Amino acid sequence: MAHSITPRKKEMYRKWTFKYGIAAGLAAIAIIAISLLANSITPIVPTAQAATFAVMLTDPPTVPAGTTQLNLTYNSVMLHVTYPNSTAEWLPLTASGTVNLFSLVNVTQTIASTSIPINSTVDKVQFTIAKVTAEVNAKTYNVTALSDTFVVKVANGAVNQTLSGVLIDFNPTLVQIQASDANDTTVYYYVLVPSANAMIVTDINSAHLKVGTIVQIGENNRVSLQRVVENFSKNVTIVSATLTVKGNSTNLSVTLENQGNVSFRIFGLTLNGEFNATKSFSNKQNMRDNHGWYEKTHPDTIPFKLSGTSLVPLLGIGREHDEEREFSSVTIQPGESITLSFSGVIAFNVGNGHGYGSVYSLTPIVDGNYTLRLTGEGFQTFTVKAASQP
Repeated sequence: MAHSITPRKKEMYRKWTFKYGIAAGLAAIAIIAISLLANSITPIVPTAQAATFAVMLTDPPTVPAGTTQLNLTYNSVMLHVTYPNSTAEWLPLTASGTVNLFSLVNVTQTIASTSIPINSTVDKVQFTIAKVTAEVNAKTYNVTALSDTFVVKVANGAVNQTLSGVLIDFNPTLVQIQASDANDTTVYYYVLVPSANAMIVTDINSAHLKVGTIVQIGENNRVSLQRVVENFSKNVTIVSATLTVKGNSTNLSVTLENQGNVSFRIFGLTLNGEFNATKSFSNKQNMRDNHGWYEKTHPDTIPFKLSGTSLVPLLGIGREHDEEREFSSVTIQPGESITLSFSGVIAFNVGNGHGYGSVYSLTPIVDGNYTLRLTGEGFQTFTVKAASQP
């Protein structure tokens, strides 16, 4: 049987519909309000856009005649990064390999790549040298570096493009040290003396990102690198130097001043010119045979590494030339002056590994002119005359 809806019930349904319609509307308004309030309290922060970043090496080296290879093996690369939120860290990269520096004239080779947030700043690059060898006149030699770890300041370090990188201009000098062993056979030792600069580059493409890729360096980057070298070289000036001799003892003092507005790192220096050389055999039997001291072939460039502000001659000891290559550098702050010095006998041993060997003593020639080359982030040269010490 069908039920009819009375007028009274119709009125009740109408009131319920109106009441619950108002409630539903109020609930919707409340939800919207809560949503708006939540969004105003916790805004959505977009993720920082990442930049793909390559680490590249270029190297116009200065090498002795007959050099065909200069192989550098590295096992660590780190970037000092300041992020957009102002936090900073040393960012380690997975990077190792061997680069023939002699092949990097006017080209770059990628040694590492990574990803960092846009608007970060990369102001320093550190890389560690595991081994250096040189091939000279078809013979391979172990090479000692002034330091096995280098920290290089980066010019214009802002990273503001999605594809960019840092270009390291290593620019080393391979110093050849010639002497003779206990059998009067000529032997050679080699020291790597670097000057290094780095800058951010943006005119690169995806080919640069693959480790090992060798790409022709652009003219713009070549000009910019030269400008970086010049600007860094203006920072630190050799304001004075003295070189004196007394007997077989040498005193060298070099005063530096940072006249720029950024810090400057020094790796070491070289002293170039003609030297007197005397030699004695270290074996007692040879001494009894009256071989004595005499002039013999000797180097014309003496490299010095740093131990604090002390200069330490880096010359061959034994056949392996395996001196410990500690991290050695000094940083000069803007407006700061420091003096680097050496006092003592410049000597090195040449042995054959069986108890026989020679000891060389090198001294500058009084009134002779000598060229100092300061190596670090850029380089400076200075001429000093040797004098006799009273």
